Amino acid sequence: MNTGTGKVIQERRRLLGLSQPALATAIGVSSRQITRYESEEQSPTLPVAIRLADALRISLAELAGIVDNRVDLAGRWWAAWQKAAKHGDEVEVAEVTIRHEGDHLLLGTAETAAAEDDAGPGVRGEMRVWDGDAITGWVRGMDVAFPVGTIYYSLHPQGAHAVGSWTTKSGPDGVVRGWSALAREKSDAEKLLLEMLRGDGVVESWPGARSD
Repeated sequence: MNTGTGKVIQERRRLLGLSQPALATAIGVSSRQITRYESEEQSPTLPVAIRLADALRISLAELAGIVDNRVDLAGRWWAAWQKAAKHGDEVEVAEVTIRHEGDHLLLGTAETAAAEDDAGPGVRGEMRVWDGDAITGWVRGMDVAFPVGTIYYSLHPQGAHAVGSWTTKSGPDGVVRGWSALAREKSDAEKLLLEMLRGDGVVESWPGARSD
């Protein structure tokens, strides 16, 4: 699929919550110039395009509108994950919202803002879809013992669900890993996670990991 550069700039800027002046400052041009780029009145030169891609956290190919957007993952989902450390046999489930632009995903929950004030659970993250069959990225807030970590999901061909694992630091020298699943229905997310747990059962720790 090929999308105009102007639309890519505008959609990605909005996805990241950047104003035109903020993006202009980041790449060293005027706000009016950003308007010209987004309206496709003018195309960015190569040096400016490189700075734009960096500021928007995308590749030059993506900036040019060359993306694979075969599966639409936007909307409400349920995330289920195996809890870390002392809670390896316990699971957590939360409703999440995904914003999907090109091959980039922003993950969040209604409770995320409250979680930053320790008022309740919240999940947020940024991920990327690879060739329509895998998702990688970072996620924060899945567990008290899991403040931030990496995520890998294998994506169903039609985007119906995704299964994989999270990995995060544990102690000064170790890491810990657990299973996770995404599905449109809560019951499906729980079922997928339980199926993985039956095959593994516990959170894995590598040498040096601590459980406290």
